[in-house]
Amino acid sequence: MGRKGLSRSEVKPLLRGVINIQLTPFSSDTEIDEKALRENTRFMIEGGLVTGKGIQVIAGSNGEGFSLSDAEYEKLINIVVEEAKGEVPIVVGCVRPGTSQVIKLAKYAEAAGADAIMVLAPFYYPNPTDDIVYRHFKAIADATEIGIMVYNNPLVTGKDMSLECIGRLATIDHIVALKETTSDVRKLRQVARDFGKRFTLNGNTYRSLMPLDYQFGIVGHNHFTANYDPKAALEIDEVDRSGDFARCQELWERYLDLYAYIFAGDMYKSSAYGKEMARIAGRPMGDHERLPFVRPNEEERKKLKELMIKTGLTVK
Repeated sequence: MGRKGLSRSEVKPLLRGVINIQLTPFSSDTEIDEKALRENTRFMIEGGLVTGKGIQVIAGSNGEGFSLSDAEYEKLINIVVEEAKGEVPIVVGCVRPGTSQVIKLAKYAEAAGADAIMVLAPFYYPNPTDDIVYRHFKAIADATEIGIMVYNNPLVTGKDMSLECIGRLATIDHIVALKETTSDVRKLRQVARDFGKRFTLNGNTYRSLMPLDYQFGIVGHNHFTANYDPKAALEIDEVDRSGDFARCQELWERYLDLYAYIFAGDMYKSSAYGKEMARIAGRPMGDHERLPFVRPNEEERKKLKELMIKTGLTVK
């Protein structure tokens, strides 16, 4: 725990570009594959995912934070912070339904040298009130100094934060960024208009809204390919920022069939597909799949490889 993370003012402008949710490799039900985790962290940095180009989010949804014990969380944070060597901002996804649980993880992340945390609204009971959401984030902010990225993900929480809710959160100084999942063009445009100067705005919107999301004011996008093909993820950010609609349209169309296949089922399957794609690309992902993830069968693996080749992604 020797490194000191970035301050809120330092990290805020850097939470942009490729928002990579790093996959967590397991060697068993009780062990993170440390060797694979270290190799993958360095691979992404050496592939161009560095400060100013993107961030690494560990233990997010695709990072299986929901299944990690506190001890595994701590191990994951320590390893990635150490391997990153300050070359890319490290954001810890604190995927816990209870406020006190999030605070515990946030304090550890801060002490370990992480640069920010990513936090959902409370999600055990769906659709919490605006007041509960505010109190949740205010308690976390009061207990720590680390910068907070709010993750508005109605699929997980049952809560789509309204403009009024986001406005209340904007009064909390510790909150420096917002990652928005909406595919509602009107809402995204309003969020960017009302809060673009207050927060660094990121989007989980690339499947439907590129390049409109960037034109509205989004400055970073969530994309799973950075785990095994950083250049492909960086290309999407570059094309989005260029404002060249024809190039954006071509790139969007290139990924359509892959997205349609990956996201046709439930999110557990979709995330397991993402992990298998990393294996197909030659990245070490551990020998074990932890439930509720189930490793794709040979037919699914063959289809994923076929679609990766068609899309132009790295395969081995």
